[in-house]
Amino acid sequence: MAFKEKSAWLMLIATLVVGLYMTYAVVHTYMELQQVPAVLPVFIKLTVTLIILSVIGQIVLAIANHKQAEQKADEREKVFIRRGQAAAGSVLAFGVVASLIHFLFLSDGNLLFYSCLLSLVVAQVVEYAVQIASFRRGY
Repeated sequence: MAFKEKSAWLMLIATLVVGLYMTYAVVHTYMELQQVPAVLPVFIKLTVTLIILSVIGQIVLAIANHKQAEQKADEREKVFIRRGQAAAGSVLAFGVVASLIHFLFLSDGNLLFYSCLLSLVVAQVVEYAVQIASFRRGY
């Protein structure tokens, strides 16, 4: 398995764990209080946790695969990465536009923020999933 594929798996798992936790926390708070929770505490937790998981994970991955980690991406890997980024861009654009349309009807800034943040998380998951699928297929 290529180092870039291992890295994509790591980031996919980290993003899923943090994104699902964020979604659970926001929905749970909304169900209890009947209002969208404040943005800053959830955003700080999400950001710090994702950074810690990705940095520690990438360090462990680089130590375990030090020779592969030093190599630059070959042409095939660059295509896989661009394919994932293109898919993620489309998902993000759709999610943000849907969030903005939703905002026109509800006028809740916190909900707009969480909708856009969820769009970003889903876009990242799609990016890593497309990269992994491309690596698995080999083209």
